[in-house]
Amino acid sequence: MKEKPYHHGDLRNQLIEAGIKLINTDGINSFSLRKVAAECKVSHTAPYSHFKNIDELVSAMGVHVTEQFMDSLRTSIQGKEGSHEAISQLGQAYIDFFIEHPQYFQFLFYHSGIIIDLDNYNSDNYPPFALFRTTAYQIFRNSGLPEAEFSHQLISLWSMVHGIASLLTNNGVRYSGNWRDFFAAKSVFKENK
Repeated sequence: MKEKPYHHGDLRNQLIEAGIKLINTDGINSFSLRKVAAECKVSHTAPYSHFKNIDELVSAMGVHVTEQFMDSLRTSIQGKEGSHEAISQLGQAYIDFFIEHPQYFQFLFYHSGIIIDLDNYNSDNYPPFALFRTTAYQIFRNSGLPEAEFSHQLISLWSMVHGIASLLTNNGVRYSGNWRDFFAAKSVFKENK
């Protein structure tokens, strides 16, 4: 049997993207470096040049997605921190990121093992959620919202943003309208104030 050639170029990122695709399709239980190599059309030993084992690949997949997600979120609020506009921009960036990369939504929230602790502000939460929470809390403070209401308002805002992203990344859900009609800065903040 002829051995597949080692793949030159950006194999590491190709392995990560192929891994995300395979986990979303087949689940974590049947996931293997050999299958990822086959998906990338490289030898079954090629992934070992980048990852010691499957756990290291899955971890790298989580980091890969999280870094891109955080870059998108940070960029959306740059120069707007603390303003009412910031939460709207952040929400739109959150949803847009997953519209552009629907495979990342499924991977992150169903296969990557991330934890989002809605009860504990000081916990070591998933960085994109921590940024969303910090941004929302700044706005709540600036608006004079009683601190006792912060958590409930945060959950309402995040549920809407995350819910829209979930719907729009689901192949079985169809919507011909503009999702932004549901997420205008004025109406979202006033409804949750």
